[in-house]
Amino acid sequence: MKIGLIGYGSIGRRHISNLISLGFNDITLFREIGRGNQEGLREIFNYNDFINEEFDFIIISNPTSFHFTTMLPLLEKDSNILVEKPLVFRNEEYDALKKILPGYMGKGMCAYNMRFHPCVNRIKEICSDNTLGKIYSARLFVGQYLPDWRPGQDYRKGVSALRSLGGGVVLELIHEIDMALYLFGKPVSEICSIAGKLSSLEIETEDMAEIMFRTEKNIIVSIHQDYLSRGYKRTIEIIAENGSLICDLKRSEISVTDRDGKQSETEMIPFERNDMYLGLMDYYTGCILNDRDPVPGLRESLEAVRVALEVKTVNKL
Repeated sequence: MKIGLIGYGSIGRRHISNLISLGFNDITLFREIGRGNQEGLREIFNYNDFINEEFDFIIISNPTSFHFTTMLPLLEKDSNILVEKPLVFRNEEYDALKKILPGYMGKGMCAYNMRFHPCVNRIKEICSDNTLGKIYSARLFVGQYLPDWRPGQDYRKGVSALRSLGGGVVLELIHEIDMALYLFGKPVSEICSIAGKLSSLEIETEDMAEIMFRTEKNIIVSIHQDYLSRGYKRTIEIIAENGSLICDLKRSEISVTDRDGKQSETEMIPFERNDMYLGLMDYYTGCILNDRDPVPGLRESLEAVRVALEVKTVNKL
């Protein structure tokens, strides 16, 4: 296949590496003149020239603030696109995209790589086979101290720190919102939230958020996101009719406690971080090759953005 890529940052380079490992080598980059690339791939420097190429699909992995303007001409051409999360970061962009997507006929997907974490898939199976019975509530937690995210880089100058680039925990850690919708259903109640900048970090954006809603499956969901936790913590906890479940996504472990208080042997699922990204790319390229609509498609992916933007709007972020 012939593949285009826009955005040659760390995630763009990861996608290229995974594409090459899957056997796809015909990759063209949209780049500024003179920047070059370590893989020696072909480059195009004019955007109109780039989008007029006949690509099988295009990956959009530039900063969030450019996603909408980058996508717009590609949506009009019904190009197949894989877009990094979040799709957009402004309400007006969300409104415009919501109007455009019903007429879009390409194979578009948002790169929610956490859906390809083996523990998330295992939880999906457990919830679907009724092992836990009726689920009452779910708690998703993600936190890591921002200056520790990218060693060697000044956190104050990165996307996370800058409002103009779509930073802040609500959108940057939108994976937790998407996982909540994927596992437990869409919100049907009012979305309650508190979010803001609480620390002395030198950033313009919110560093902590708490979000809560009731889903269409009558499950109470709460989500915690922060830039402040020392160490990296990412967990999912479920309280249900027949017991409870605790998942440590960092350690790739799941344990279940039954209604009598007996804890099962911890299920440890072999996992390397890149497995998610590789699984995502393998899935999406398979959809293109086999003419299947990918999930989550762009329309479905808008729901997590809607929730995130409502939180940011209510909290005036």
